[in-house]
Amino acid sequence: MPKTKTSREEILRATWAEFHRTGYADTSLQQLANAAGLGKAGLLHHFGSKEGLMRAVIEFVDNWYGDNVLAMVDEPGTVEERLERFLRRHLHFCQLNDGGGCFFANMILETGVTGQFAPTLQNFHAGWEAAMIRLLSERFPAEEARERTYRLFADYQGSVVLFKLYRDPVHLERLVTRSIRGLQHPI
Repeated sequence: MPKTKTSREEILRATWAEFHRTGYADTSLQQLANAAGLGKAGLLHHFGSKEGLMRAVIEFVDNWYGDNVLAMVDEPGTVEERLERFLRRHLHFCQLNDGGGCFFANMILETGVTGQFAPTLQNFHAGWEAAMIRLLSERFPAEEARERTYRLFADYQGSVVLFKLYRDPVHLERLVTRSIRGLQHPI
């Protein structure tokens, strides 16, 4: 039986988990409504459609990620300390929702053909890139910081794919170690 009252945040958290576990295409409106504790009509009342809900979820997760993960690069500490804290928090993010990997990467890969969510998903990447460049620019010239950021993103995505494939967090740990050591080596 649907809940009588639920907050927008509760709906978005619950539907984020459902989308993260099963993907956009394979998640039915009924599954999303059940996860949120609503009927389908209640869910549609709030978001208009499954696509409208996904847009709201992506925006919600992007804001959550900015507050809980990206913000770490601006905290006190050395570049190494902040990069390690950031990566560990980010990799925790990848293990949420039954080890679903990177929610954003999953949605980019799944919906990239039609690009229906591309502008919203590009916001995630732009924020990630800006935060890393800001951090790495404390140690390296601007162009090198940009290149290191690009390589870090590619390495991170590959590590997350291996984590998902084998359900083994060692791939995530190795990323942290490689990334911190890599600060000491030329590119």
